[in-house]
Amino acid sequence: MNEKDWLIIRTVWQYKNITRAARELFTSQPALSYRLKQIERKLNIRLFEESGRGLTFTAQGRYLAQHAETVISQFQQLRNTLQRLDGPQQGELRIGSSSNFAAWRLPALLSMFSERHPDISVRLESGLSEEIFLKLQRGEIHLALVKDDYGWKEGRRLVDEDDFYLISRGPVDLTQLPRLPQIKINHGGHTTGLIERWWNASYSQAPRVTMRVDKLEVCLAMVEQGLGYAIISSYRPLPDTLCRMPIVVAGEPVKSRTWLLYRHASTEAPVILPFVELFN
Repeated sequence: MNEKDWLIIRTVWQYKNITRAARELFTSQPALSYRLKQIERKLNIRLFEESGRGLTFTAQGRYLAQHAETVISQFQQLRNTLQRLDGPQQGELRIGSSSNFAAWRLPALLSMFSERHPDISVRLESGLSEEIFLKLQRGEIHLALVKDDYGWKEGRRLVDEDDFYLISRGPVDLTQLPRLPQIKINHGGHTTGLIERWWNASYSQAPRVTMRVDKLEVCLAMVEQGLGYAIISSYRPLPDTLCRMPIVVAGEPVKSRTWLLYRHASTEAPVILPFVELFN
């Protein structure tokens, strides 16, 4: 079906009268009736009940008519977006990012983006991935750079991968790990789940957490002073003075993955797509 077919369905549904609908569509009643029959044949459905009570839609017809408004709106949005993409790309792009990605990877990307698209301003919010994803769902941001794809059904790209390491000031006997002090950084739910999977595959005892911190810099400072070990991803180069050991489950390294999530159909596509294209 094309856009005109959907417009016909919507108009006939609105007036429940072929003559009035034909007048509104600037066509004749026979021509409109013929077009409706073509739609029925194309979809192998019946639009109207056979009754003497005027124009009554079938269940199939009602469903199609109710869907018509959405389709027509999407056509209009598509036209508007294509017209805007043909002109200068300008406006405001709202980005949400997990804190570590915002600190160690995003600045260089934003610098490149600003050089290529000086007329697009950027507003950034960082935080835990779960919080950023909620902002995307609520439409508060256009793009999310987060540690899980959350089963997102629209635009998504894997944009970054890092290994997890156990780090310490000196060599660590892994068999004694549950007895050693752990400095635990708040990674967020998804990453915490990955680390717990590794721990539970290796140990029956819970870790001995003696410190809980929310910043990577704080975590590294505590480890460098020999106050415990930590499990972190390789977002940034680790100090050469620290021992490190990759975290492995079933022979596979545990990865920290960052996903770019966005909406395919958006009136803000002219500011969203240029950023997505950075990862092509």
